[in-house]
Amino acid sequence: MSETDSDTSPEEPEEKKKWSIRKEPAVQFLLRGLAISLPSILTIVILIWVLNGINTYIIQPTSYAVQWSLAQFVDNSVKTDNLLMVTGQPEIDYCGDNYLWEADAAKRLNEWFHKTLPDSKNALNLRPQIYQTQLNAIFGRENWQKAIFVPVGKREWAVPYTDYQLAAQTVPLRDMPVTTSGIYALVVADQYFGGWANLTFVMVVLLVVALYFLGRLVTAQLGNWAVRKVETSILGRVPIISNVYSSVKQITDFLFTERSVEYSRVVAIEYPRKGIWSIALVTGEGMLKVTAATSEPMVSVLVPSSPMPVTGYTMMVPRSTLVDLNISIDQAFQFCISCGVLVPETQKVTPEALQREMNRRFTNTSHHITISPPPASQTTPVDSDAVPQPNLIQSGDEETPPNPEAESPQDKPADPTSPE
Repeated sequence: MSETDSDTSPEEPEEKKKWSIRKEPAVQFLLRGLAISLPSILTIVILIWVLNGINTYIIQPTSYAVQWSLAQFVDNSVKTDNLLMVTGQPEIDYCGDNYLWEADAAKRLNEWFHKTLPDSKNALNLRPQIYQTQLNAIFGRENWQKAIFVPVGKREWAVPYTDYQLAAQTVPLRDMPVTTSGIYALVVADQYFGGWANLTFVMVVLLVVALYFLGRLVTAQLGNWAVRKVETSILGRVPIISNVYSSVKQITDFLFTERSVEYSRVVAIEYPRKGIWSIALVTGEGMLKVTAATSEPMVSVLVPSSPMPVTGYTMMVPRSTLVDLNISIDQAFQFCISCGVLVPETQKVTPEALQREMNRRFTNTSHHITISPPPASQTTPVDSDAVPQPNLIQSGDEETPPNPEAESPQDKPADPTSPE
């Protein structure tokens, strides 16, 4: 070794050592902190995403459907043809001066304006509080509110001011619906359910109850027949919907259908070639033709892909090639999603665990395999003279029997027809 090599070779390990010393307090602590906090954070994020999806696409549409249905029964809106607007009417809460009066109430209000207010004053100069106080004195508090209607949309229909006021108290004015059904949907939520939160809770309970009875109906023979009929006659024949529906149904059946113990078995198989092992889920027995062709029991398995174990490859393998793993299907999914990082505790390789497994396998093998010599009564000495030994002609490294045509004349028997 040259002097230059001896001087430079110790420097590289020293630099790596310094880098590892600098890396340990900063990067390693950061990675460990992420490893501890990320599972909790990701779990919360996924739960929020799932709950938000359920609320957006299931609970809210169902709640609005119930509100809209009930709103048709409590709708008190009227046509604006018989309603009048009083000239110079002041503003009132929630709707400003955009309101109409019943004909009789508008006539009484115009008479009061002419008698009470001087010519120099206009009703528009009245403050809303003073104006509403005067209305209470003229009509009574409940009567004047019932006589006022607020036009909505294209001003073809108007809702009573009391209902409009009740709906306006639940949402901001900029979010007020522009249809009578929308306004009375808010009235239904507040008046019959006590608010949106109570309505959401009732909808969740109703959905759970509906799903329960739907499951009982599908479990019955008639309900199962009806579902299959709809799937094959309608959903299975529409070009685009049939492809999407069949794929989604396979995934939902895989996740939510009750599975037997055989289905949740986790095994290891040699795939994609010999010497490489993959995790697989046993899904059932193999096909008849394949079993008959191989003359061996076959098993159907699903080899999940990483990091999305809901997809993968379905194949049939011989039952004798399976290696049963002592893990649950959830642990197998965790192993696939983490790309092999999360190994189940029962399958972690440690010297003690490996020794126990090897001892167990050796014990099971020695228990089933016994080697014993043949009985002495069945062994008889063999006389070498009694058994004819063929002459072998060695040619190189190979031994070949002699050719009968190459025998000497002395060995051939005498011909009785010979003249001798």
